[in-house]
Formats: sequence, C-alpha cells, structure tokens
Amino acid sequence: MNAPSGHEIPDPLAFAADALAAQGALVERSGDECVGILPEALARSLEIPEACTLIGAVAADRVDAVACGLGSPLFERLTRWASARAPTASLRLAAEAPRPSQARALVERFPLRNAVFDIEQTTPTDATYVIGWFAWRAEADDRYDGQIVLAMHAADGAEPDGALVSLANPAHEPHRLQPEPCAGVGRAPLGLLARRAALRVREAIAPARAAVARRHARDHRRIAEYFAALIEDARSPKRRVEAAAIANKIEHMVSERDAKLRDLGQRYAMRVLVEPLALVSLALPAVSIRLRVRRRKREGELVLRLPAGAAALDRPACAACGGAAARPALCDDALHVLCETCVPHVQGRPECAAC
Repeated sequence: MNAPSGHEIPDPLAFAADALAAQGALVERSGDECVGILPEALARSLEIPEACTLIGAVAADRVDAVACGLGSPLFERLTRWASARAPTASLRLAAEAPRPSQARALVERFPLRNAVFDIEQTTPTDATYVIGWFAWRAEADDRYDGQIVLAMHAADGAEPDGALVSLANPAHEPHRLQPEPCAGVGRAPLGLLARRAALRVREAIAPARAAVARRHARDHRRIAEYFAALIEDARSPKRRVEAAAIANKIEHMVSERDAKLRDLGQRYAMRVLVEPLALVSLALPAVSIRLRVRRRKREGELVLRLPAGAAALDRPACAACGGAAARPALCDDALHVLCETCVPHVQGRPECAAC
C-alpha cells in the first residue's frame, strides 16, 4: 500500500489486507476486493470465515463478502490489533564503510582495565543493530512520563555510539534508508533489550522516586508525630480515668495510626509501566576487529566493532548484568566481559556473576 499524501485517507481494503497478512493469512487483491485464507484461530478471533472475500464498502448487499470499510466491525477489530502492536521496520543504511585504519586507531586506545591484547584481524563486514523506542510512565501521588531509546548489536548485544540512533531515524535522512528483507531478531536480543530498557527507566525515574520518597517520609513523620501527641495526652488525662479505659483508647489510636500509615504506603507506592513504541532493525557497513586477550595464564578472543557513522567503538555487553561496558574488565576463569558496575575495582581477582 502506498503511503497517503497530505490528508488523504488510507485505503481500508489495503490496510485490512496488510493487517491480515501480518497475522499469517494468505491474501490476494484483485481490483476492488481481496480473497483471503485465514488460520482457524485468526478467523475465530475476527469472527469471519476462514475463506472469505473482502470488500471495501461498509454496508453491501453481497452476502458472500465481508465488509472492511471505515466503521465496519472487521476494520475496528483490525485497528485495535494494529494499535496494540509497536510498529517495526527493517532498514539498510546507505553509508561508506569505516576505514580499517580508523578502527585500529580506536582499538589501540581501548580501555580494557585488567588484561592485555593484540590486534589479530581487521575485517570489513555488515552489522545489524536493533533500535528500540520506549515510553515509560511512573505513578504514585503524582504522574511522571518520559521516553528512552536504546540500540544494540543484534548478535552480541554490544551498544553502539549514540550517533547510530539518529541515523536510523527516517525523518532525518530518509534518502539513505532503504527497506531491508528482515531475517528476524531472536528472542535473546529482544530479551536483552528489554532488560536494558528496565535498567534505563530505573535510572530515569530515580529523581521522581527520590521526590516521592521525601513526600512519603514527610507525611509519615506528620502522622506519627500527630498520633504520638494524642497518645501522650491520653496517658496524662486532665481528670481521673480508669487505667483500662486509657489502655483501650491508646490501643484504638495505635490501630488508627497503623491503618493510616498503611494507606500512606499504598498511596506513595510507585507503579511503573514501560511500553515499546517502535522497533527498527538497521543493517549497515562496519569494521570488525578481533583481539587476542590475555589475563593471567588464560587467553581468549574478543571482537570489537566500528559501524559506519560512529565516532567510537561499540561497547561490549556485560556477561553478568547485560549492560554495556565502556571500560570492561575480564574475569579470571572464563574471561567473561564485565562492566564497571559489576566490577568497580580490578585489583585482585574480580568476582564474576556469569561464571
């Protein structure tokens, strides 16, 4: 389906055909109608026959066809399905490959903190990155919203230079981006992307969480001080009161105080929602550099990468937490790559959570 220009309304029949094909149906268009063969589960969920003819009219006198015009039941179901999914695209960036000499110069300054390395091979290659845009919302006694964007290599999870994200934005340089047949992204990279999104959102909401904690502590202190004063007055009545009555009154106050504090905790409990907005698979030229690394008596390999348009090497993925390691260290037993958070100091033998 061609993209509409200006305020032109998209063709409902083409939209329906694309939406059904995306869910596994076989759809073929002929003029003003489409013939479709749907999987049984899909047909049942959409409440249409498995073999059907689609027409673009909302109401038609044809009993052998399913209407999918604007406002039709099928169109409404398909739009709800489409709006519940983050849009995805597979693109290729037309760019010059980085120079091997540039990649080698960057590798020579690579900050591997507790091992030495030699450059074994520098190879021009293609690299595929997964770039995800996410929206987050945090709610407690107030609401906070924001967006984050993350990029990582589809195979090993390395995090590229931030310039790569702007290159993947079709609004910036659309003439350099071409559709690319999608080979599919495995669950492991998407799972790692989701973990990083959770870590990044946790960082993003830290100021909001601190503000909520301050307000919670303030109101907690006010309630506790208020009931402490009431209990103190109850223990020293101005007139003679039976000890049992005083004890009952204090018990009631303590119960009421505890209930208010529990309600306060629920009021200030922060609920965080993260939703994917879009996902792009971006292929582009790169230079791959294979290193021979040595740590104590062990040797191994480490592959670094410089993609087109980047001013820095990709940051390898931490084998322990899944984050990106700007200044990595290696463990002693398996030479796992570890980030600065997992190994803040490299003296002695670093503990490796990945071993």
